[in-house]
Amino acid sequence: MSDHAGARLTSRLRLDPVTKSHADDLWLVHSDDEVWPWYSAHKPTRGQIERRAALMDESWRLHGVHKWIAYQRDDGQVVGRGGLSRTAADADWGQIYEFLPDEPWTREAHDAPFPFTAHANWLEIGWAVRHEFRGLGYASEIGRAGLAFAFTVLGANAVVSCTLRHNAPSRAVMERIGMRYAGEIKSRGLINGATREQDDAPYVVHVLLRDEWQGVPATGASRGQPRATEAAQGRRSGPGRRGITPIPTLTTRVRFPSSPA
Repeated sequence: MSDHAGARLTSRLRLDPVTKSHADDLWLVHSDDEVWPWYSAHKPTRGQIERRAALMDESWRLHGVHKWIAYQRDDGQVVGRGGLSRTAADADWGQIYEFLPDEPWTREAHDAPFPFTAHANWLEIGWAVRHEFRGLGYASEIGRAGLAFAFTVLGANAVVSCTLRHNAPSRAVMERIGMRYAGEIKSRGLINGATREQDDAPYVVHVLLRDEWQGVPATGASRGQPRATEAAQGRRSGPGRRGITPIPTLTTRVRFPSSPA
């Protein structure tokens, strides 16, 4: 298991934070023909994946979180990638505000301005599983581990997940791990049946607030795991908390993420 502070174990998986050194394994996931079509109309290049791994590495260092590579614990095979990431202060993610409590923490920014200005108190969760491992519950296992990390380690107030409306398997995972449907937004993506990306593709949004989380461990143990620790709760922000600044006016538009199952 990695000695990275963000590494985790579930009943079947070893979850290692993505760094530059994981580019080969990230490529295995995102070059999978049942994964990449959910993210783009074109298969990504190896260079694009290397840059993505570098961004995830930097986000782990500066934001304290990003995605994991998931390996089978028994034989080390790459199952997929998934977990959390901080959400950018841009026009796309700004659409999520209507699904979150109308409180100051919703719009507050993380204290690290790089690699991008991000929200401090809520995160995105997603997963991508290689075709030979689909249908075995791995996406849900990654998702539950991500929720536990968000609420008990990072002290997040909310976690959101978004996917294209027609991605039924991923929507089922969101419901399976306890997230509730909140509504829809529009962003760039592939409309069902289309061959080109469009700016108004419909994405469903699922949300889970800290107080709604049932604390279901990824290992499948009994419910009732303690919620955020006192240390994590101490990192929850509020108006005027040290290191937290209001997010500037949303002007930048970037691609909205999708979570294939």
